[in-house]
Amino acid sequence: MKFRKNLSFILAICCLVSALTFSGCSLTDKGTAMEINGVEISDDVFTYFLDLAVVDLGVDAPLKSLKEKATTYAETYFKTNSLAHSQGVTLTIAEKKAVSEKVNAYWGIYGEYYTKIGVTKETLTKIFTADSFREALLVHYYGTGGEEEIPLTRLYAQFKTNYIVFQAITGYLTQTDLNGQAVKINETEKEALVLKFQNMSAMVNAGEQNMEQAADFLAESGYQGSVQTVVLHKDDTSYPPGFFEKVKSTESRRATVIGTEEYIFLVLRGDADTNSSYFNEKRTEMIEIIVGDEIDKKIESSLMVETKIDNSLADGYYSLIAKEKGDKNESHN
Repeated sequence: MKFRKNLSFILAICCLVSALTFSGCSLTDKGTAMEINGVEISDDVFTYFLDLAVVDLGVDAPLKSLKEKATTYAETYFKTNSLAHSQGVTLTIAEKKAVSEKVNAYWGIYGEYYTKIGVTKETLTKIFTADSFREALLVHYYGTGGEEEIPLTRLYAQFKTNYIVFQAITGYLTQTDLNGQAVKINETEKEALVLKFQNMSAMVNAGEQNMEQAADFLAESGYQGSVQTVVLHKDDTSYPPGFFEKVKSTESRRATVIGTEEYIFLVLRGDADTNSSYFNEKRTEMIEIIVGDEIDKKIESSLMVETKIDNSLADGYYSLIAKEKGDKNESHN
């Protein structure tokens, strides 16, 4: 009898625990803020897109507009992943590494903020992986062997329009004074430096020295000098205005001296052909320039979606974002 009483007691406790457990689940299971085609979009992903909408439209934008913008982002994310899956598109090891590096870079800058709004490193990995799938789909359709492969000649013409490849040695026509300000060197020093660069140019063109040897010669003469191989985009602002056009206009494989107010350059422009690593590294970018809009249209039309938002949850996530951004007025309509 004692055993039966103990057993009854144990069973009663188990039932109570079980009841409390399921009751607890029903109380804490708040659902998700967004569903697309019946698939739950994790709240951290939704929050990321809502935050992105706030960045685009401003924290004071109408909440309805913010949720619509976040919905657009989330649907594109869903369609991109779905299309990549249906087409058997996967990421290479290098592409996965690039995603990881991007996640770490973003987390290093925004990690503290993201943590406060419930976005994790795993969230960023999901988002940036979808971004990489878009690029992979671009290559899948328009790259070598794709259904709508872009001719190599067209890609190369685009590369030649947007990039120049050259070697450069840089000299400085300024120096730093005692106050830490950049001041021009005197005319005697300037003339001496220009003459050295002109002599180096003549020696390279005569085949007496290559660019590396010219840089060493410059260093031995008391000036700092090293040769760099540069792949420069036409919109790059790391060089002085007009530099791209000046180098592009030089004769290929002939050293030329180019001067500006603050610098003097010895440049040797190359001809990067379609087999060069310089061209192949930019190949996807050239496809993007030519048909970037087309892949976005293809992704958009790839799937019909029905999206549902739990406005109560969505509004709560907005309030959290607004609070972290220091919004003084959270009463949005």
